[in-house]
Amino acid sequence: MKQIDNVNIIGGGIAGLTTALALKTNGINYQLFEQSPEITYQNVALGISANIRHILKEWNILEETKQLGTEIYDFHLVDNKLNYIKSFKLPKPALSIYRRQFHKLLYSRLDAQNVHLNTKKSINDFSENELIISADGINSSIRQEIYPNLKLRDSNQILFRGISEMVLDEKFRHSYHDFVGQNLRFAIIHMGGNYYSWYIIKEKKSFEEISFDKATLQSYFKNYHPVVQQVIDNSENIYPAELLDINPKNRRGLEWFNKNTLLIGDAIHPTTPNMANGACLAMEDSYLLAGLLSHENLTLSQIFEAFQKRRTSKVNPVVFYSWWFGKVVHQDNKIIDDIVKVGMALTPRFLFDKIYSNVLIETNIEKPS
Repeated sequence: MKQIDNVNIIGGGIAGLTTALALKTNGINYQLFEQSPEITYQNVALGISANIRHILKEWNILEETKQLGTEIYDFHLVDNKLNYIKSFKLPKPALSIYRRQFHKLLYSRLDAQNVHLNTKKSINDFSENELIISADGINSSIRQEIYPNLKLRDSNQILFRGISEMVLDEKFRHSYHDFVGQNLRFAIIHMGGNYYSWYIIKEKKSFEEISFDKATLQSYFKNYHPVVQQVIDNSENIYPAELLDINPKNRRGLEWFNKNTLLIGDAIHPTTPNMANGACLAMEDSYLLAGLLSHENLTLSQIFEAFQKRRTSKVNPVVFYSWWFGKVVHQDNKIIDDIVKVGMALTPRFLFDKIYSNVLIETNIEKPS
């Protein structure tokens, strides 16, 4: 890497933490700045697809990560009564882990003197000879500074998440059950032992009008299999979030970088969670970027251009299919809802594989030509 004195990471989420670890693994000095007073996250689950394993292995945290949860072998689409619509084994097992513990694991592998908490930074705080990596999330202030007209897209859906401890039937172990129908979704994902993560996705009128109490959430699922209400009832904490992304069409023609600043992760390509891959995309960003920065003969401009070209081809299909799936499975018309479920049952396996193959493409760090 030419022309750069220091590498500065703004943001201590997964994108920022994994970028710091990737740089450290490649022997590149870094400084990470996080505006919050601690590195933490809500006590929710995190899905890690199989294509990330080789990255975690290179970062020397694969075995520790596997201890934070369990492997998922089977994916099931079911209706509200737990009748199976479509089931298939994942080509390679995914990981279902505790996100808060994963953040702690990443943080523990960094150099304490290089991490600056309770510290808010902007582009103007650094010189032109310093590299700035904007990993400051979906509400990135740096993106808003560079591209004030690049707006988030609202799915008009809201997500509720939690973790429950309870004994469930054997079929729920090492599996992902996604209940669809009646303009609602509810998912149960094993996390090891008697722990299961869950989420609800439903339409919203406004974020402020949504009630987060268990009784209200359970009332949405009166016509669902009893296991849904049981899982909600056994959850200690419930966390809400609006589902937003950036339409890839609106990023077309825009550079992910400006002078010495590069946008990564949710700062430039946030996605809805329907493909369960937002954090994985951020980790791939970190892995590829650190690899490109390790090439001594590349200029910063060459690195940025190669990074964006490679990541665009991976990110855009995932963002598209995630948005599309989230809309298709939410139908307020019963006839259309039934048609969608019949269509899912009749869809051949190779079409599901084709869509999911966009997720499983592995990221490499070969030198760009």
